[in-house]
Amino acid sequence: MKFNLDNYETVEARLAKFWEDCPNGQVFTSIYHYDDNRVVFKAEVYKDIADPRPVATGFAEEVRDASPVNRTSHVENAETSAIGRALANWRYASKTQPRPSRQEMEKVQRMSEPRNDADTVTKFREACAKANLDAQEVARQADVDLNNLTDTSMPKLRDAFKRMQAKPAQPAQDGILENVQRVFPNATEQPPQIKEPDAKASNPQIGKLRAMLMANGIGDRSKQIETIAEIINRPISKLDMLTKGEANTAIQTLEARVKRD
Repeated sequence: MKFNLDNYETVEARLAKFWEDCPNGQVFTSIYHYDDNRVVFKAEVYKDIADPRPVATGFAEEVRDASPVNRTSHVENAETSAIGRALANWRYASKTQPRPSRQEMEKVQRMSEPRNDADTVTKFREACAKANLDAQEVARQADVDLNNLTDTSMPKLRDAFKRMQAKPAQPAQDGILENVQRVFPNATEQPPQIKEPDAKASNPQIGKLRAMLMANGIGDRSKQIETIAEIINRPISKLDMLTKGEANTAIQTLEARVKRD
């Protein structure tokens, strides 16, 4: 997308006009939404600091991994753009220049320009490998071409990655018990009569339970706790609350499910 950034007014220029016209005014900013990768700022413009309501508001969003600039400054960029939009929503949109601020159009430019960032693709493939995901399939789900990345692609890739990572895996059932036993060799099946059944469950028991739950396609921690609580017929808030007897019962129940399926 081709356009001349010089044709767009900066937020700094709009603020200068505002302070000249409203020396007792005020601009308040606040974070409307924030998570590990995305921030939304709200800006409120008051003609006078004593006014009960703002004369205008503005919102702006930025994504942390949407560009090299945003990796370190996505919060600052969002705040600046929100101020520019709030000022334009009142009376500081230029009469001779387009309404968006230069900061807003810089974002458009960042989001539309192709990226030749081999390091980003490499890191993405490594993250997929660690999560047992196929990088090409994640890209396909995101409708993104890894050979022609743009900054718009990055949020799509991130969302598809998180979505597929959260989806329970459907492993082949053959050999699940053998694999669990190989990973947790000390967590052998307990005999019907176990010693100290009311004692706290051992770490190998808890480890084996978590592995078996994952093997049954139950990856979410809250769902794991809910499943075990149903098996032992009492509420728990974490697996570490189990006794040896309860852990043994849960292990045998999950093993039976695998064999049955």
